[in-house]
Amino acid sequence: MEKKKLFMFIRYLIMFFMVFGILIEGKNFDSKIIILMLVFITNNQLREFSLNKNSYQILSFILEVVFVILFNLWTAGYLFTYLILLAIDANVMFKKRLATPFNIIIVLIGVYFSLNYSLNYKIMNLSVSVIVIVVLYFTRYENEKKIEAQDLYDRLRISEEKLKKANRDLEMYASSVEELTLLRERNRISREIHDSVGHSLSTMVIQLGAIEKIIKKSPEKAEILTKNLRKFTQTSLDEVRGAVRAIKPKEFEKYEGIISIEELISNFKKMANIDVRLAFTKEKWSLNSDQSFVIYRIVQEFLSNSARHGKASRVDIIMAFTEQNVVVTLKDNGQGCENIAEGIGMKSMRERVREIGGYFEYKSAPKEGFTVKVELAKKEKLKAYSGGKNNE
Repeated sequence: MEKKKLFMFIRYLIMFFMVFGILIEGKNFDSKIIILMLVFITNNQLREFSLNKNSYQILSFILEVVFVILFNLWTAGYLFTYLILLAIDANVMFKKRLATPFNIIIVLIGVYFSLNYSLNYKIMNLSVSVIVIVVLYFTRYENEKKIEAQDLYDRLRISEEKLKKANRDLEMYASSVEELTLLRERNRISREIHDSVGHSLSTMVIQLGAIEKIIKKSPEKAEILTKNLRKFTQTSLDEVRGAVRAIKPKEFEKYEGIISIEELISNFKKMANIDVRLAFTKEKWSLNSDQSFVIYRIVQEFLSNSARHGKASRVDIIMAFTEQNVVVTLKDNGQGCENIAEGIGMKSMRERVREIGGYFEYKSAPKEGFTVKVELAKKEKLKAYSGGKNNE
């Protein structure tokens, strides 16, 4: 609204200078000039307020060009005032495809009617007109860019809202699916327990009651029932173990060692308030019991030393799995040291790694933290780790 008021004020101001220019030139306002001026102003105002169709506006603008030519032929005045008024209407009312030819027409009019005047007059009319056209042209360009940017922003904002809504819907759907899957799994487990364990226990109770009744009267028969009950109990136990193995995910068995290390790190972060980050390669293979135990103890000892001796605030643990081995690198940002005195904890880590045929090294420097590197070969079968050292 403020821009429209400013635009109207400029238009009326230019019209005032048009009339002022005619008076300066010494022209008398006879009936012909007055009628021409009234028609000119009426046409100009109709184009601004009444004519909304583009074809009417174009016709009105062409008519105003004719009026400008007549004004210059009959009344003279300041040529640049006519040209500025035309330039404003051409660049404000019409789109770029129409504004460009209209601007060319305005410049040609200025060139033609300046031919009979002095050089200074030519420069004044043409320079003022061209500057106004250029300013209006680039103002239009900037305004169009702002509109495009705003439109793009609006579309991006709408897209963002849609994405957020889709994400919320997806989260709700995933949560519902997870809950439904959990309920189904619980229902399946309850059926398994009812059908296998419940049936077995009910049978055992019945047979134990029968044994209790006949054990004094017929010990031989009770012994036979006891043997049968033992076999039945063993069979039921095997069924329960099979059901448990079926319930336990294979992924958990495969990554059980890594999961236990993640749980250790999670608990340590809560207790020590140290940022511990665990990373591993995309391709992984299952750690055997020896490897899982050794890596778990080494991580445990390293975290303890980083908090107690190194005064570290961050620990990075990287597990790199290859086709032949796994390399575990542990590094903290603690104070470090120049001369490392290998204590019980460090010796314990080294011995654990050596017992399963692995490679162990460490290094440190003042203000550079402490680093431990462990390399274990991929072996499917290793002896169960039972001895070892205490983590002290």
